[in-house]
Amino acid sequence: MLGGASQAVDHHPNMSRYPPVNLKVDSGGEMDIAVRDVTMDQLEQVAPLWDQAWRVSGRRRTAVPLALSIDRMRRRVDLAAGGGYRFLGAWIADEPVGIATVSLTDGGPMMDAPGVHIHVLHVDEEHRNRRVGTALLAEVTRWAGSLGSDQVVVDVPPASRDVARWYAGWGFGPYLNRRVGTTSGIRRRLGLRGPVDLTNGRGRLAAVTGMGRAAGR
Repeated sequence: MLGGASQAVDHHPNMSRYPPVNLKVDSGGEMDIAVRDVTMDQLEQVAPLWDQAWRVSGRRRTAVPLALSIDRMRRRVDLAAGGGYRFLGAWIADEPVGIATVSLTDGGPMMDAPGVHIHVLHVDEEHRNRRVGTALLAEVTRWAGSLGSDQVVVDVPPASRDVARWYAGWGFGPYLNRRVGTTSGIRRRLGLRGPVDLTNGRGRLAAVTGMGRAAGR
């Protein structure tokens, strides 16, 4: 079903830069964990992990239709084809056991140079404590090094203390207190109900006035 779209992405020149990484780890018995970029024809296999990752993060309590998950992942595979973004999968034999999405980030004024941002790093619940997460993190840092970046940033949900401890064990420390809002919600509070034409004086004034009112200034 997805095979027709995979040909162009699987052979995109950016994909060839990142050959699969195979790590042999000892977790009560040696096994090979292969970390490689997820392709279009693997999305149905990876979909359960994608759904797990969103539920574990607390963003969603119930599963979403498979077609919606695949659509969201497809957009990320397309984004990865353009460079500066990667959608990684960790595999044991032919079974996907973990995923990660990472991108280049400006990092703001607190970072000396652009870094790599881990948006999602999730391991299948039945494959925890088998160094799958370690294999994914190793590939993220390898990619960061190849880009000349010496800093990696990660999002950790506030209630995920075990996850925070895991990252702390690898040297991650506190950075910024991040807040997220919807575009529509922010625009409503700014008083922006329609498009704002910044080339028009009145449009610019409306945007600034709405912002001042929302902030109490």
